[in-house]
Amino acid sequence: MQCQESKKILDAYVDNEVDVVQSAAFEEHLAGCPECAQTLESRRSLKDAMQNADLRYAAPPELVKSVRQQLRLPEEKSAVPKWNWNWFKSAAWGFAAATAMFALVAISLVWHFYTQQDQKMAALVVDGHVRSMQANHLVDVPSSDQHTVKPWFQGRVSFSPKLADFKDKGFPLEGGRLDYVDNKTAAAVVYKRNQHIINVFEYPGSGSSGIAEFQQRGYNVLHWTRDGMQFWVVSDLNESELRQFGELLRE
Repeated sequence: MQCQESKKILDAYVDNEVDVVQSAAFEEHLAGCPECAQTLESRRSLKDAMQNADLRYAAPPELVKSVRQQLRLPEEKSAVPKWNWNWFKSAAWGFAAATAMFALVAISLVWHFYTQQDQKMAALVVDGHVRSMQANHLVDVPSSDQHTVKPWFQGRVSFSPKLADFKDKGFPLEGGRLDYVDNKTAAAVVYKRNQHIINVFEYPGSGSSGIAEFQQRGYNVLHWTRDGMQFWVVSDLNESELRQFGELLRE
């Protein structure tokens, strides 16, 4: 490479804008040409000086004010940067969104957990209902008299079960028996609606006082908690009539 050719690519070489072949040829020429090597060092020094020097001039506030007055421009407003407020607004919205998302996830997890647990319990009481309709297992004390059925549970359970005869409402009492729900001893009180059996499982426990409805394997299920007692009502009776019975029992 001759000096004339090297001078054409010298600036590009300083800016790292030449390919490998040209760089190799240029560096080979520099090794034998002190003049071009000195020119290269001068260009590098000039580039470093321009990059490091503070070449920007900041006019004094008095000069800025005077020029603006002569040009009849309005006075400058406060120098508080707008981006600070925008940044805080963005951060606030981001924090609010993250908090809302966290709350939504937490609620979803809790709802999912309780829904799964309630569905599991609904399946268990349906199992108990189906077992009760096997031969000679529906009632241990067959009677339509609540004053006979209620005392029968004394000494067999640690609580006094809620029961009544709703014969005048179309839900006659059939009797009662001992049962087990989720490894807990439960009082099972049996009612009828025409030919439909209704099992009411009652045992101690806490939970929501509101009435919940489920469907399991073709059976309708009601559930609520009152005065520290869990109530599960199961039947193949239609939803409307079973709900009517549930309201009578809850009164």
